[in-house]
Formats: sequence, C-alpha cells, structure tokens
Amino acid sequence: MDFLCRFGYDRGMQVGVTPEETAVLIRWKKRSDNHVLVRTKAEAILYASEGVSISIIAKMVERAERTAQEWPADWQATRMCSVLTGHAGNQNAAKPTRTQKEELKKILAQPPS
Repeated sequence: MDFLCRFGYDRGMQVGVTPEETAVLIRWKKRSDNHVLVRTKAEAILYASEGVSISIIAKMVERAERTAQEWPADWQATRMCSVLTGHAGNQNAAKPTRTQKEELKKILAQPPS
C-alpha cells in the first residue's frame, strides 16, 4: 500500500471547477453574511476540486462522509446551483420567506376595512 492510500487519498472525488467558479466559491466561503451551509458547501467543493478525499473533506467541514460525498456529486449535476440551498436560514423554500411573513403580519395587524 502506498503512502497516499494509507492516509485516505484513494477515496477522493475530484470535481472540475473553472477559475471563475473557484473565485466565486472562495468569496462565498469567506463572506460572513452568507448562510453557514452555503459557506460549508463552497469549502467542500473547493477541497474536492483539489482531489482531497471524502473522509478528510467530511472532517474539515464537520459533516458526515455521506453528506461530503453528496455535495460534489450535486456539484457535477447542477454546478453553482448546488451550493445555494432552498433551506438556508432554516426556511423551507415552499414556505413564505421572512420578508413575506413580516408583510403578512403587517396586513393582519390592520383593522378590517
């Protein structure tokens, strides 16, 4: 068994990322106003683009190996869309957004006409 296989590099899932995509992913990873999940996915994709093994990616982003395996696969299918999630901020995409909820509260607080 060679050195790299002993340390888990045989299970890497390398994904292709263009220089432009890399620049965007790095910005998303560094921005504090992004949701944590977006930053974490961006970081995982960047690691996968360098051929880092799934087990190491999972440790670095503090997620299960299965999750760390799904994110690069999602990336290959939908690219940048896979990083942005409909569940960011613990809000289901099918439910009203926070802004929409605030608008509803204002409307419901008004007396009937």
